[in-house]
Amino acid sequence: MADIAPRIAEWVRANIDLPPGKLNVSLIGTGESYAAWLVRVAGADPLVVRIPRRPVEELPRPMAAEMTGLTLAPPGLGPRAVLFEESADPLGAPFLVTGYVPGHEVSVHDWDDALLAAHARQLAALHATPFTAAGEVTAAERDRTPRLSLTARLADSLEWWRGAHPDVLGDPEVARLLPAVEQHITAAEPAFARLRRFALIHGDLVAPNILVHAGTPRYVDWEWVEVGDPAQDLAYIGGLVAAPPWYVPLTTEQIDRFLKAYVVHAGEAAGPLTDLRIRRDAFEIFERFFSSLHFRTQRGNDEDRRSGRYTEAVRLLTAGLQRALG
Repeated sequence: MADIAPRIAEWVRANIDLPPGKLNVSLIGTGESYAAWLVRVAGADPLVVRIPRRPVEELPRPMAAEMTGLTLAPPGLGPRAVLFEESADPLGAPFLVTGYVPGHEVSVHDWDDALLAAHARQLAALHATPFTAAGEVTAAERDRTPRLSLTARLADSLEWWRGAHPDVLGDPEVARLLPAVEQHITAAEPAFARLRRFALIHGDLVAPNILVHAGTPRYVDWEWVEVGDPAQDLAYIGGLVAAPPWYVPLTTEQIDRFLKAYVVHAGEAAGPLTDLRIRRDAFEIFERFFSSLHFRTQRGNDEDRRSGRYTEAVRLLTAGLQRALG
């Protein structure tokens, strides 16, 4: 992988206006979808080149959507959008160029009320612009939906899993959990039916996608950005169902304080706190359940054999869902 660094430097030097001097290119992170390369040169802000690690057609969202989302996001919440190179010729695949977000990932065990309050403030800023319909950021308003149904999303997701991984849904632990998950999501549906205001949401604000610098959280890896329900962003950081390194363990009281801090900054845009809490809790159950399915497909891979992280995540999420759902 390191042999691509000189090609990145050559392309950046030829296509982006930077001061003279040596370009330093280093790998700073790899996720399921992208590898991120940091490009530094004296006298200029650092850049990040994000290159897909899988075929473009297998990415969960179009690459153009991430760039559109970054363009729509208020300054100071994430990286600035620089450009989207659609040709695979320079680096072997299309790629994204963004600004660099300074900071460090905070362990799920080190999130306190002050950091959660700062996260709530940043989320309120992200969600400030109202939309009347939900959907892809690249879609026209008329092509989005004015109603969001988590029950319908649950049905669609289960249909996909039945086709792609029937063995996972057939796991006895999953089969025992599923009726309670369906019941919880169905009970929350009236709160979703009342939702009329949507917002730009990051869509994947688990702890590793939040970098903290001087006490201020900022957000990276925007591949799941969309126009949706702010409660989704509020649910992903953590809750009663938690597992490191993704989800922060939070008590009911901590969740209450986090949501109240969000409402203080979001004002009327947050809507009724009771509905916000119902939808947040439903998204927590929804997301942790499907994450537990995904992690089941990762058990036994190279990373799991080294660290056991996916096996442990399945154990923690399953136990947490069982407790939360009674």
